[in-house]
Amino acid sequence: MSALTIVLLAVSVLSATVAGFLYARSTRVEKPAVPKLSEEEAIRISSEKAKATLDRAENEADQVIQRAKDRARKIQEEVAQLDAQIIEREKGLIRRERVLQEKLDSAEQARQKAEDEKKEISELKTKLETSLEKISGLSREDAKERLMKEIEDDLKEYHAKRIREAEKHVEEEAEEKAREILVSTMQNIATDYVGDATVSTVKIDDEKLKGRIIGREGRNIRAFEKATGVDVIIDESPDAIALSSFDPLRREIAAITMKKLISDGRIHPGRIEELVAKAKDEVSKEIKRNGQILAEEAGWPGVDLGLIKLLGKMKYRTSYGQSLMRHTIEVIRIGTALAQEVGADVEMVKRACLLHDVGKVLTHKVEGTHHQISGQIARKYKLPDLLVNAIEAHHLDVEAQSLEAVIVYLADAISGSRPGARKDSYESYIKRVAGIEEAAQKIAGKNASEIYAIHAGREVRVIVKPEGVSDDESVIMAKKISDEIERTQTYPGTVQVTVVRESRAVSVAK
Repeated sequence: MSALTIVLLAVSVLSATVAGFLYARSTRVEKPAVPKLSEEEAIRISSEKAKATLDRAENEADQVIQRAKDRARKIQEEVAQLDAQIIEREKGLIRRERVLQEKLDSAEQARQKAEDEKKEISELKTKLETSLEKISGLSREDAKERLMKEIEDDLKEYHAKRIREAEKHVEEEAEEKAREILVSTMQNIATDYVGDATVSTVKIDDEKLKGRIIGREGRNIRAFEKATGVDVIIDESPDAIALSSFDPLRREIAAITMKKLISDGRIHPGRIEELVAKAKDEVSKEIKRNGQILAEEAGWPGVDLGLIKLLGKMKYRTSYGQSLMRHTIEVIRIGTALAQEVGADVEMVKRACLLHDVGKVLTHKVEGTHHQISGQIARKYKLPDLLVNAIEAHHLDVEAQSLEAVIVYLADAISGSRPGARKDSYESYIKRVAGIEEAAQKIAGKNASEIYAIHAGREVRVIVKPEGVSDDESVIMAKKISDEIERTQTYPGTVQVTVVRESRAVSVAK
């Protein structure tokens, strides 16, 4: 039974029920009092009323049926639409299933084809390897070794190229700025310099004074040497007496005493001791003035008096013939200029430069290196930790903890390494040059035929065997040698490393 038949049957039952209900309601209505009619008229009137009621019921039933039919039609249309949609979806799913199946079949075919091709390639590769081994006369391992060597050579070439590019980039970026900073700095600190010697000369006007200075049986000269701690050299040189001592402070006291003795004319042991005491007082005052000059140079007016005295003694101490006082003034000026250029703490740099070598005035009394003693002095006067580090780290054997510490190191290196600043002993010069050559030999090894340190140790030339070192490897070797020299050697300024590789072809005509 279809849905439409069920709906029509329901509509018929509903209309019959409604008609009976309407008829029953019409029969229960109370009739108004009417005049008594004849039986025929009553039947007629009842028939007419019943007919009218039935007509209304039929009309209402027809309307209900019509509405039911309309509703049933709409439901049928919706059902048909749903059926059509379901059918369309089923068709779409069927199409998708067909497409997916086709793709799966195609993928399976492609996979199978790839497996076949892979197998063919593997077989072809085996045949090619066999053929190549026969043609080249190399086994698989030999060919692999040759290939690895070629790759290694390519990597070396790439490494050398990267080093050259990096060096070029650094030079391009840093050279101009560094030149500007250094030129500006050196202009600010340009000073004349004359190396201090270990011998002071006192002029005399009369040769007869030499005998009076020596005294009877040499008692005056012995008393003078004992009171001052210096050697008096009286030779045949005219109009001069030499005072020799490794200690510039003693030499200064002795020179002042000798000049006073010559000027006074009274030369005997008692007078010598008296004038030595006066000379020490003068030097003590001079030390205080020198300390104040250094403090003013560093812009540090509130320096402790004990520290002032230590600073003042720097005038009478030398390092490789360079006066510590002059060196300290140079370092302060260089450090100030560098700090201003790079935006560092100028005040901290000045103070660290002022105190970086103060320990040298106590090296003959206190054990340890001069920068360690300088750090101990700074701690004694309760200076900040960063300032103490900047003082101790100016030779880089203590790690620098601030930019200011690096600036102090650079300022000290510039002042000490500039031409004419310091004198070096022959023994230390020989040791430095030999150490540079040994560092180069350690890296070059058997590949070096000759190694020379030239230009007072400021350049080292390594002549390598061309068959053992390629052009790219020579670049890498130069970099390794410079790193080794930086790590193990101590030297003023810079050391240029030059690796020379030369190939020569020789033929003899007969």
